[in-house]
Amino acid sequence: MIPTRDAPAAVPLPRPTAPLVTIACLAALVFGAALPVAPWTVAAVSILVPLAFAAPVASLTVLLAVTVLVPFEVQDSFAVFGGRDRPGLLVVDVLMLLGLIRVAALLLRGRQLLDRRVLAGLAVAVIMTVALLWGCALGASVSEAGHEMRRVILGCGTFLLALPLVDDATARKRLERSMLGIALALALWGLAQWFLSVGYTTSGDVGIRPGVDLTSSGHGQLQGGMYAYPVAVILAWAVVLSGRHRDMRVQALVTTILLLNGMCLVLTFERSLWGATAIGCVLVALLSGPAGRRRSVPWAVGGLTLMVVAAAVAPGQARTAVERLLSIRQVTTDTSVTARLVESRAVIDAIIQRPFAGSGFGATVTWGQRDTFATVTTPFAHNGYLWLAWKIGIPAALLVVALIAAAICRRVRDDSDWAALRRGSQASLVAMLVICIVFPVFNVLGITAAMGFLAAVCCSREPR
Repeated sequence: MIPTRDAPAAVPLPRPTAPLVTIACLAALVFGAALPVAPWTVAAVSILVPLAFAAPVASLTVLLAVTVLVPFEVQDSFAVFGGRDRPGLLVVDVLMLLGLIRVAALLLRGRQLLDRRVLAGLAVAVIMTVALLWGCALGASVSEAGHEMRRVILGCGTFLLALPLVDDATARKRLERSMLGIALALALWGLAQWFLSVGYTTSGDVGIRPGVDLTSSGHGQLQGGMYAYPVAVILAWAVVLSGRHRDMRVQALVTTILLLNGMCLVLTFERSLWGATAIGCVLVALLSGPAGRRRSVPWAVGGLTLMVVAAAVAPGQARTAVERLLSIRQVTTDTSVTARLVESRAVIDAIIQRPFAGSGFGATVTWGQRDTFATVTTPFAHNGYLWLAWKIGIPAALLVVALIAAAICRRVRDDSDWAALRRGSQASLVAMLVICIVFPVFNVLGITAAMGFLAAVCCSREPR
């Protein structure tokens, strides 16, 4: 007889629990009932839920790409719930909420520590939620309060959902590739707006705004992606100075990203963005050590050479850029500066009225100057620090800025490829804090999520 072996025991498959079966049945019923009524909502949820839970890196990439690249009016037209001038949830809102649910599950299962980073993010989220409720209680427009809440909460929400990913070695590699793709798409989108003369919209986040103040020949300023160009330039600069990438294809891609986003940055003709980017690049060179500083010299010379060549190819744009840069000497007669000073005084008066609690999201201020500016009532303020203190109060505003500063100042001994991204993120946040003096970056949908991601990179820990 031929000896036989006992077949290996079958591994019992886990049986679905009653709660899971119940949830699945309820979800199927809801989807079946909603499909004829709201097919887009059902389709969007069917895609976004598995994306957020099964592919968190891809979900975060989509969130960042949409906020940076897609104009608000387009996002609103494709809202998952509501939209088109009605209260609702955008695709990025749903991705953020689903991502936060995933992070909460990781915390409950002990796969993510409830450390100081998470507590800081939760504290900011609570502050912003209170500011929303407080603003509505004081009679602010619920719609405007919700829009302001969305812009700010995307920052701390993205920070929280990015933390588990930036601490994971595999996810880091995917995030690096994703950032390269977004940065390249940003540059191409900016150049497309310029060469196709895309029209300026009421939302102010896309197209070419007509005219350039204090210049004789400027025909417009690039607006779409405006706040992201400094970040892309600084991050690419950090990678270049690190000297870590030996792959010629990666080097060529990073160089292309640096040059194209630099071109878009120039075409914004915003002096504050130029200055903040320069400060960020200098900071990266200082943080990169002696080797990085040595590499910066030939790159800086090459950049100046390319600027001379570009000036010869496009003399009109070069003249506009030079005139715009030199116009800083006319600051005392610049009407835009005068308007911002008048606006800031009105906002300071509002802060004085409620210095601790703030006026809440959706609050408005009325300002103007006889024979100079028409009187307007607006929830907006150009100075980002004043805007934040006005909305959430001085103590809470100081806490938010202090947390960002703590992320910038965090030091980690690291000589990996990730270290370059961390240095670039720290310098990019410094640039954002500089820009915040003249533009309210805390209140811009196109950059707050990116700022949250940059803060998460700064606070990342070495993978275990």
